Amino acid sequence: MYSAQNKNIKKLTIYKKALEVFKLSRLIAMYITDDKDILSMYLSKRRCDKYADNLVMNALNLVPKIVETEIQEDRSLKLRQAKSLHDCIETIYQDCTRLEMARVKGKDFIQLLKKELNSLRKIHKSYVSSLL
Repeated sequence: MYSAQNKNIKKLTIYKKALEVFKLSRLIAMYITDDKDILSMYLSKRRCDKYADNLVMNALNLVPKIVETEIQEDRSLKLRQAKSLHDCIETIYQDCTRLEMARVKGKDFIQLLKKELNSLRKIHKSYVSSLL
C-alpha cells in the first residue's frame, strides 16, 4: 500500500514544487558559500554560511512534511501536519530575508527563491483546501 501511496505523492504539485525549492536552495547556498558542503557551512563561523545552512536544512524538511501529511489518516492530524508545512515555508522565507540582510552575493537568486516560495504558498493554500 505504501508503494501506491508513494507514487501518488510524487505526482502532487506541492511535492514537485517542494523539490524545486530544495534544489534551488542548495544551489543558492553553494553559490553564496563558494561551494561548501552542508557540514562545512554548519561548522563555519561566517554568518552567511550559517544562514545558508539553515536555508538548505529547512528546505530539506519540506518533502518529509508533505509525506507525513499525506500518510496521516486522521483529518485533524493531517491539518496539523499541513500547518507545520506552512510554518516551514515561512521559515525558509525568513532565511532568505536573513541572507539578503547579510549582504551576500546573489541577491537576485534569493529573489528568485522568494518567488518560488510565494508560488509554494499558493499551492499550499489550495493543497490545504483539498484536505478539508
